[in-house]
Amino acid sequence: MSVSSRVKMAMKTAARSVVGAIAPSLLRRIQLSRARRMHLQEPTRGPRRLLLEPTTGCNHRCIMCWDHSERLVKPTPARHMPFDRVHSLLHDMAALGTEEVWLAGRGEPLVHPKAKEILKLIGDLGMGSIITTNAGRLTEELADELCEWNLRQLSISIDSGTPETYTKIHGGPPEDRARILQLMKHLSKREHDKPNLLVSMVLSQWNFRELLDFVQDAIDHGATGIFVGGMRPVPFDSTDLALSDDDWEAVRSDLAKARELANAAGIDFTTDSIRPVEMSRSQSWPYADMACFIGHIFTVIDVEGVVHGCCTCQNALGSLDEAPFREIWNSRPYQLFRQVLREMPMRGLTPPRCACRHGCGHIPENAHIQQQFMFEFPSTAPPSEFANRAEMAEALCTQLDEILPELERGFDFADIKPEQSEAASRLRQAGIIDTGSMHGGLLFDPHRLVGRQEFEDILTRALLASDIEFDAASHAIVSSRTGSGHPAEPLRKDDMKRWLETIRKGLTDR
Repeated sequence: MSVSSRVKMAMKTAARSVVGAIAPSLLRRIQLSRARRMHLQEPTRGPRRLLLEPTTGCNHRCIMCWDHSERLVKPTPARHMPFDRVHSLLHDMAALGTEEVWLAGRGEPLVHPKAKEILKLIGDLGMGSIITTNAGRLTEELADELCEWNLRQLSISIDSGTPETYTKIHGGPPEDRARILQLMKHLSKREHDKPNLLVSMVLSQWNFRELLDFVQDAIDHGATGIFVGGMRPVPFDSTDLALSDDDWEAVRSDLAKARELANAAGIDFTTDSIRPVEMSRSQSWPYADMACFIGHIFTVIDVEGVVHGCCTCQNALGSLDEAPFREIWNSRPYQLFRQVLREMPMRGLTPPRCACRHGCGHIPENAHIQQQFMFEFPSTAPPSEFANRAEMAEALCTQLDEILPELERGFDFADIKPEQSEAASRLRQAGIIDTGSMHGGLLFDPHRLVGRQEFEDILTRALLASDIEFDAASHAIVSSRTGSGHPAEPLRKDDMKRWLETIRKGLTDR
């Protein structure tokens, strides 16, 4: 770490000491003031953390991966964010007050040809780094350099309890598993600049019997956290990966033992989306009692330079091709995104293209902010001016009754068959099918708002399902478009109604 970076960190530590010395009553008043500011106003600084997708390329072909599984008909192509863009972006983020940069996404961060330069730059600018990696390209020498460049957390996907299963799932050489575990032990024994070491396992038919071996290896090799998740629906045939009811009973027992092992070793043990072993984080829906502040403290930028509000969101709030990040951060689409998140306790509605109810990794952070601020939100709110997905589904069926065949009116795109996998893969990569679900029911979730571009995507699918030619469908949608706003903005009910009425009239008058 550079001298200037160490000076900045020392100054931050001193500032925290001064704040800690303030009288508790005055400190609480400051916290409450900040809470109300976050709830009612736009942020005065940039995001605390940036999730940056430097590349979509990957050196592994994990069987359960949405982007690089060997079973995909059309895997996600490898693209790298140009280093000059990364360089400019990181300088801008540091100037805005960003504290951490998390390298993750659809690819392996260390595949980027300038990965070392990126990570060194993060440290030189006084920010910390987090890396989600398969560690296939991580050596002890590089790991030690990363620690010197202020690496705060290394999240490693292992997904197995034996070398044979590791190769079967990841496609990497079996000796890599032992090498990665030894690398973890090496990092855990560092005296200074020691990062958190988080290891993960996605359960499937191929590896669930090795859960306890995986946990014990993580403990023995210095992990500070363990994450176990369940497989998300994928756009290809995965019947041989699914767990039976009997398998789930075995998992239930092993998870309890694994948690005991981790607790005894003083290691954090987290699970998510493992039904029916436990209630998932989404089912408990904590945002009935607290707001989400992610729009104030976190942002995501993908390899194309598109800015998203969260890692569970496909909402494109702006592009670095069109505006600098500072301008996007303060734009109207971002303001509306924050507004919807802040009003979740009152309205129970989530932003467009955001899978908040199907697993949220930011719950602990939001709960900490809520507890720290001691801020209570109103329990009720006036009716929303925006349309949710259930209202959109009803409006589609009502307005297009004369156009859509009876069998298609339910808009049920469930049970995607193996022969449809190529189309499903393209739809998923285009953002039309939701992350976290391959069936159409969630397209009409009554708890989620619908965005303007999202509405056009779904409407296009509905018209094409009715044997209307693509050009005719596109022309009808564009020519009847009403209202104004960024494609990521929530769709207003009045705009939706006029839009659909115009389309129906245009198509029935043909």
